Amino acid sequence: MPIERINLYCRSDSRLTPPSYSLSLSSPSLLVCSPLTTPEEAQAFLAAMRDKSHQRQISHRPPSNLTSDGMDSWYLQQRQREKDLRLRRQEAEALLRGYRSGSYSSQRSSFGGRPSEHLDDPLSFTKEQPKEEESTNETAQVNLLRHMEKEGEEKDDCKPYNSRDFPQVVSATTSEEEKRLDAQVVATGRQKKAQKQQMQGRTSSESANRPKETIWRDFITSEPGALFPPQAGRYHIYVSYACPGSHRALIVRALKGLQDVVSVTYVHPCWRLTQPNDPNDKHRGWVFGDPGGEPFTNTIGRGGPFPAAYPGNEPDPVYDAYSIRQIYEAANDTSGKFTIPLLWDTKLSTIVNNESSDIAYMLNSCLNDFADNADLDLYTEDDEDGVARLNEVSEWLSPLMIHGVYRCGFARTQRAYDKAIAELCEAFDRADDILQRQRYLTGDTLTDADIRLFVTLLRFDEVYAFYFKANARLVMLTPSLLNFCRDIFQERGIAETCNMRQIKAHFFGSHAEWNKYSVVPRGLGFMELLEMPHHRDDPGVYGPDY
Repeated sequence: MPIERINLYCRSDSRLTPPSYSLSLSSPSLLVCSPLTTPEEAQAFLAAMRDKSHQRQISHRPPSNLTSDGMDSWYLQQRQREKDLRLRRQEAEALLRGYRSGSYSSQRSSFGGRPSEHLDDPLSFTKEQPKEEESTNETAQVNLLRHMEKEGEEKDDCKPYNSRDFPQVVSATTSEEEKRLDAQVVATGRQKKAQKQQMQGRTSSESANRPKETIWRDFITSEPGALFPPQAGRYHIYVSYACPGSHRALIVRALKGLQDVVSVTYVHPCWRLTQPNDPNDKHRGWVFGDPGGEPFTNTIGRGGPFPAAYPGNEPDPVYDAYSIRQIYEAANDTSGKFTIPLLWDTKLSTIVNNESSDIAYMLNSCLNDFADNADLDLYTEDDEDGVARLNEVSEWLSPLMIHGVYRCGFARTQRAYDKAIAELCEAFDRADDILQRQRYLTGDTLTDADIRLFVTLLRFDEVYAFYFKANARLVMLTPSLLNFCRDIFQERGIAETCNMRQIKAHFFGSHAEWNKYSVVPRGLGFMELLEMPHHRDDPGVYGPDY
């Protein structure tokens, strides 16, 4: 049975948090969530997995605008999706085995084709089941919709992403029969959903009036009647030394001279369970330092011990909260995306914004009346040519350089890794070539692109080369990039934002599934190299002999 297409459906909330995927095969009989009822369908599915496996791996690129938290979540979702496909493959293989032995049951379940009474046992569908009456096509469609509804309830905050961010493998026009069946599935699902809501005492209108997902994308602005006007001492930022997005905001704050205008709290670098008293709550994330607390291990009780607070980690000054999650909950957040950096309004006791690019822009442009270095403009907004050059650099810098390291680290096949590392090296070499000829990425002017490149290069040799298998290049062996890092690092106020100890503690101590014992490697001494002269102010430093 031919496979006509594989579609990737990507949804994400407007705060650019990690999207979630579902994979479907266009032919109704081969939908990932639909029952497999014949050996021909099982064989076709297994053939599709073999033929399309490499395409799925290569096309799964994370969006270029995710924070480090979002990137971790994005790859966890990919793992779950692959797990579902493995279960589906096991089901197809079991069906073929049962068909050959004559003992496989024809009654299928609502997801993955497993018998419904054994949903909690992922391997139970290989056992012999009592024969039952063949389920109807309508029942199979309803079961599919039930699963889709359950998936939707967990991902209400998602919406379709721009197609430019996520490549799709699309077939020729869908047949009229497939369209008719798809419409029938949707209609049946809506009908069953309405009946379910009535049984639970809820009408469909009540369901439609549920509170919308909270979207924290407000801006500080001087417009008349603005909810968040520019004021000194009013705004507070929650950040981590380890988070690249937080580091970007910290550098802009330092370069603009806003240290006395916008206050800051540095959270602990190691993720912990955010509801430790609830054994059923497995969410892990950013917590506050506790200078008087006890050392702790990673989230599976191994590694470390990590100190309850590193130098600079402080308790929450607003609510004395345990975790960033509690700050979100105090603001009545409903999105469940407890990320940093987080811009807080101390006057209205609410979140202003939690997108790193927005926060960096506001620090650059919206508080100039209070900035010591108000003339610095990292976005060159008054220069059309400068804006064009900045946009041109951003097109290749973000998806390949900044997030390319994550694609290397979380690749699940050799083919995917080989493609990711090749593209990362291409971007790395492109930055090298540019910075051999000029001081900054867009010319002689420091811009936001340089800040984003710096926070990546700072972590490259000590973390990404080890942790994400990005060791095909090293900054310390690339003179132009090393001197670029020295130049940025030695700007006023920047060195204080760079804390390699906490950066490494976060990456090597927060993800127990990738580093079970949370062993932190010693590293190559990269920070000591940044204190050496860069000579980028010397005449004739750029050119073919550089």
